[in-house]
Amino acid sequence: MNENSLRCLEEINKNKICLIGGLGLVGLYVDILDSLEHVYGIIPQKYHLITSPEKHRDFQDQDLDLDFVNNTIHEYDYQTVLRENYTAIYEICTELIEEERNHFDIVCELTGGTKPVSIALTILSQKYNLPRIYYSGERIIEI
Repeated sequence: MNENSLRCLEEINKNKICLIGGLGLVGLYVDILDSLEHVYGIIPQKYHLITSPEKHRDFQDQDLDLDFVNNTIHEYDYQTVLRENYTAIYEICTELIEEERNHFDIVCELTGGTKPVSIALTILSQKYNLPRIYYSGERIIEI
């Protein structure tokens, strides 16, 4: 267990995983899923991605074989919400956690998306005692 007394990846039910995070670069998304599977034996059943309509289009334009994970894309305007409206992002993330926490073990994924998304998920992971991860470009780091 890390110093913040958060649950770590080894303590979660690997058969009922829901990731919540921002979507930035599509390649990072693929690398995160690959690393979770090969290092931790985790294949998420659900992934809530908070992003802009533009990044969602980039995601759709990729020919990704991701039938094993149920992606739910939540689109918000980059300028007015994702970049500057921390309160709205915090409420969005809270609703997602509340919606999923009785059905899945939730992991907060801090790599992609905007800083307000990562900050909100960091604070909420502490509030709900959820594991959080960051992909460094080489490996998953539990924060």
